[in-house]
Amino acid sequence: LLLLLSQVAGAFVAAPVPAARVGLDMGRWDPPATPSGAAEDFMRQAAAASSGAILADDRSRVVDLPRGATGIEWGSDLSFVGVYVRAVEPGGAADLTGAVGAGDQLVAVNGTAVFDVSFDQAMELLGREAPSVKLEFFQGTRDDLLVAAGRDTPDGTDVVSVTVVDGTRVVADLRTTKGANLRDVLVGAGLDVYRGTTKWTNCNGKQLCGTCIVDVQGGGEFTNRKSNDEDSTLNLQKSPPSTRLSCVTFVYGDVTVALQPDRGGGYFGSATSGSGW
Repeated sequence: LLLLLSQVAGAFVAAPVPAARVGLDMGRWDPPATPSGAAEDFMRQAAAASSGAILADDRSRVVDLPRGATGIEWGSDLSFVGVYVRAVEPGGAADLTGAVGAGDQLVAVNGTAVFDVSFDQAMELLGREAPSVKLEFFQGTRDDLLVAAGRDTPDGTDVVSVTVVDGTRVVADLRTTKGANLRDVLVGAGLDVYRGTTKWTNCNGKQLCGTCIVDVQGGGEFTNRKSNDEDSTLNLQKSPPSTRLSCVTFVYGDVTVALQPDRGGGYFGSATSGSGW
């Protein structure tokens, strides 16, 4: 009987650790060698959960960095939505992790998603966190990130309206996807955002001429922040504060705009000064 109990106990001691448990290290889970289908999706989600990530993707990783001394120069595109790593300071905290590189997208700050908020909002959140901050990065382009996050196929919640008015008259009621470029939406609908000779001399949306001015009469809070360059260009033309350069304006909610608004002139002249701008 004692011999039998000893053999049974030995069987329990020698039992192998299940394969799915092997490889747990630093919050990372090494899945079985040949997963597929739903099992693979489950394993990605489990790996993300164990590491504190919000994105279940092999290109996503989470690192702990000291707040205010991350060793990262942050950047954003002209929409000022989303944040990416513009540069990594050699020998800095991020560089020493070996897990952060230039061009990586910032996904989350301490588990709070920031990939679809404004640059200012992300930096504000980053600045008020604890001395040590857990940052999630995605290795790839912003488009890659949006696809991985399931934002590549717009649904009803991602459709916004652009209402074009002339005084009290509605000229057009357009529908587009959240984050669309305002000039592209207007020009694509056959609407003219240029006045005078700039109908033929404009830069075709290359952000060079400063002439595709529109007046955002409603929903301005649903557009990206006005950059210093855009603001200066509009001020030179003595344009009202509600005006925007449509080529650098992105819409994230319903907006109402007027085309070819009046402005005071200035550096570029005015509609009655000869230049037609």
